[in-house]
Amino acid sequence: MSARTIWIGLPAYNEEATIPALFPRFKQVFPDTDMPYRIVLYNDGCTDRTVERALAWRNELNVEIIGKPVNMGLGEGLRCLIAHAAGHGAGGDVLFIMDCDDTHHPEQFAAMLAAIDRGHDVVIASRYRRGSRVAGVAAHRRLLSLGAAALFKLLHGCRGVRDYTCGFRGYRVALLQRARAHYGERLIEERGFACMVELLLKLNRRGARLCEIPLDLRYDLKQSASKMDTGGNTLRLLRKLLAWRVRGLE
Repeated sequence: MSARTIWIGLPAYNEEATIPALFPRFKQVFPDTDMPYRIVLYNDGCTDRTVERALAWRNELNVEIIGKPVNMGLGEGLRCLIAHAAGHGAGGDVLFIMDCDDTHHPEQFAAMLAAIDRGHDVVIASRYRRGSRVAGVAAHRRLLSLGAAALFKLLHGCRGVRDYTCGFRGYRVALLQRARAHYGERLIEERGFACMVELLLKLNRRGARLCEIPLDLRYDLKQSASKMDTGGNTLRLLRKLLAWRVRGLE
């Protein structure tokens, strides 16, 4: 990897069971702590040993912890991770946001970086591209996701995007810096799951060049129970999409 800094943002709420599986994967990708990368775990009010287990890797990986002592939701975590990378990083850096539950794997960083090097500002690991693998996800959840994706495309189409909600993305830090300069604290206003779509739509409004690569989604390796009400979150998100369609995002 080049001299630019790679930032890895991990929004985490009670993921102690997954740290022992996920962090060795980071070690495979970043075998040397002198490499230019930072793993930034956002502590979203964890009440278990997530932070302790992450910090135990400090001698093996470049790990730091940010966050708050109370659970504030995914939106606050995403906002803080973006602010951290944009404030401490350079325009040529890249921020990866990924789930901390070992369903997203850092082996895909190389393909995502290659897409950014081809001129894209945001690269999404997509469930809906040829070559993707989705393991361990129930059929009804897949159907719900497909239907929601079709509605996202209809209501707020973004060129090159099929997967509007997957949290595994790479962002050019220069784009995030410009977006924060324009929106300020309004860049992410949603507290929950809708923040992922909100951010994507706002970056698209600012002229971001978007693309996707196939996602390798491994829910079959997930150690912790899902904390997301998929059906309820999808319904709330669809209501938000309709509202944004009527009143706009700016």
